[in-house]
Amino acid sequence: MKKSSFAFVCFALSMLQLGRADAGVLHFDDVTADAEAAIADGYAGLNWTNFWVQNPQLGQVANFDSGFYHGVVSADYGAFNADGGPAGIWSNSLFDFRSGYFASASRWGMQITANGYRDGNLLYQQQLLVNTDAAQFFSLNFVGIDSLEFVASGGEEYLGAGFHFTLDNADIAAPVPLPAAVWLFGSALAGLLGLQRRKG
Repeated sequence: MKKSSFAFVCFALSMLQLGRADAGVLHFDDVTADAEAAIADGYAGLNWTNFWVQNPQLGQVANFDSGFYHGVVSADYGAFNADGGPAGIWSNSLFDFRSGYFASASRWGMQITANGYRDGNLLYQQQLLVNTDAAQFFSLNFVGIDSLEFVASGGEEYLGAGFHFTLDNADIAAPVPLPAAVWLFGSALAGLLGLQRRKG
């Protein structure tokens, strides 16, 4: 293969590598500037079910002992499960949920059950015991899943009866869709390789 062809192949392959990247650590501070809002599908390349974000300062949450305050690890916003119900993350592509900081908004000793699925099959399950006074770090390492569900239960009423939990600094690895230009490079690469074979 000529040097120019080899250089083109290397460049095209490097462009294809751009198609996979980490969603990274999500701080949830770029979802909204309002006091609270639902996390829309597509945020960080994922789909979100019953997850909202909240800035407890803007929302004027009455009780400063609440996990809504203590659950915010970085900057001003944290995610939470609306109405205290099950909340989830899913994608048409596989992703990894590595870790995150969790807290209970109002119940002491509340349990969060994290379930990781692939094609409807339960691959991982982990129990997270949380309180209201601090965000706790949990390493889940759910690898190669397409759906993740969090269900809160138990605990004692401390500041309220709801089963709300908070999530911040979620470390997620997920595929990023390839831009059209990269697909063109891939097509050109395939054509070039075919041409080289015919010449050989």
